[in-house]
Amino acid sequence: MSDLPEALVTYLVNRDIARADAVYAFLDDLTDRERGLIRDAAVMGYVRGTMHPDGEPHPKDSKVMAAVLAEVIDACHAMPDLYPRVNAGPDTYQRTVEYFVQCQQPDEDTWEQCTSTMTDPAKVVQELTAQQKARPDFQFRIARRSTTAITETVIPVKEG
Repeated sequence: MSDLPEALVTYLVNRDIARADAVYAFLDDLTDRERGLIRDAAVMGYVRGTMHPDGEPHPKDSKVMAAVLAEVIDACHAMPDLYPRVNAGPDTYQRTVEYFVQCQQPDEDTWEQCTSTMTDPAKVVQELTAQQKARPDFQFRIARRSTTAITETVIPVKEG
């Protein structure tokens, strides 16, 4: 039996339920590919965690973490049958990166796209320079949009 007040126990139970609901809502919003990547990463993270020596601190340095991440990806590539989403090739998804220039609006809180999109980063820098030269009293920035298109085989439904 707990010595905590009933109201606090109720609050803690409700917070646990709310956190679990938030996790499942997040997972429900993921694509199959995203869910698979998180699953593969979680499994490999668990495997790496069980291999970590007891009592040793976990690295926090970004260079060390980059090495750990590279090691995890290497292990995933070495066992493609265990980590199919990490090993999915470009046949299943295509990533597109687009750049464009944004202009800060007079309300100073919002930014609006003021050029067309382009895939060449050097070209968007030229466009930014042209915008700044044409309107020196305005603030501009370069924005990047990344889109991943996922190709899935769909079984056709026979009619009638």
